[in-house]
Amino acid sequence: MRVSTSMIFTQGLTNLQQQQTSMLKAQEQIATGVKLTNPADNPVAFQTASNLSVYASKQNQYSTNIDAATGKVQVQESTMGSITSILQNVRDVAIQANNSAQSPTSLAALTDQLGQLRQALAGQINAKDEQGNYLFSGTAARQQPYDTAGTLNPNVASAGSVNLAIADGQSATINQPAGQIFQLTTSATTGGSASILQVIDQLQAAITAQPANLQTVYQNTQQDLDAVMNQVTDTRAGMGNTLNSLSAAKDSNAAQHVVNQQTLSNLRDTDMAAAVTKLNQSYLNLQATQQSMVKIQGLSLFNYLR
Repeated sequence: MRVSTSMIFTQGLTNLQQQQTSMLKAQEQIATGVKLTNPADNPVAFQTASNLSVYASKQNQYSTNIDAATGKVQVQESTMGSITSILQNVRDVAIQANNSAQSPTSLAALTDQLGQLRQALAGQINAKDEQGNYLFSGTAARQQPYDTAGTLNPNVASAGSVNLAIADGQSATINQPAGQIFQLTTSATTGGSASILQVIDQLQAAITAQPANLQTVYQNTQQDLDAVMNQVTDTRAGMGNTLNSLSAAKDSNAAQHVVNQQTLSNLRDTDMAAAVTKLNQSYLNLQATQQSMVKIQGLSLFNYLR
């Protein structure tokens, strides 16, 4: 194959441009700390990094959801603890009232105590979170669960539970409607559907009026109180399980985040030692190419004849 002078110079110029490009790329990687900026750098690595970035974004959202869910469930669980104490006190009052030795004065005092407990209980059941959402209204979070008469809000009665995604295929319940917790489908005291607030109202009225069937009222009230306390206990236990699941999900998410960030770093971030070595090699190659071009420029038949 015949090699012309123009071919030699063209190849030399191409080599110079390649070495300069290699140097510029190494300098950019060192300056920015990023070696993977477009698909042309490494198509497979770029696609993998893009997928990991999308997954990392989803993990960040899960992390936000976990923190939000944990805060909400902790507030609800604490509130349920207060409700449990109030219900226990109501039960104690009912037991004290069911005593023939009680005088009208002591019964009046118990009635007053019962009224205070009922007010405290209504406040806890209708409590709100820091965003103004009711703790026990489910998907009808802006609707107050019970009115002053203790009647369940129809919108809350038909509401469902609010669930928040905390991992792929996993969610946490962060708001349950009050009807599932504080409502009796068939109350022994009223004979129909009733809230625990309405049961307390019946007990208070019976202590005041002292009807002939007072003993039956006491027994029915105790039965309703026990039923609601069981519902509260079960719900609170479920919240404890949810908090455990949230804690496990948080740990798992954090561990996976570390792995993803390390993998992304390996794919995307500049290996400084390798980049500096590449820069030095490109610089030496550039110098060698320049020196060879100088020598080639001096190669001529006329120079030889001289």
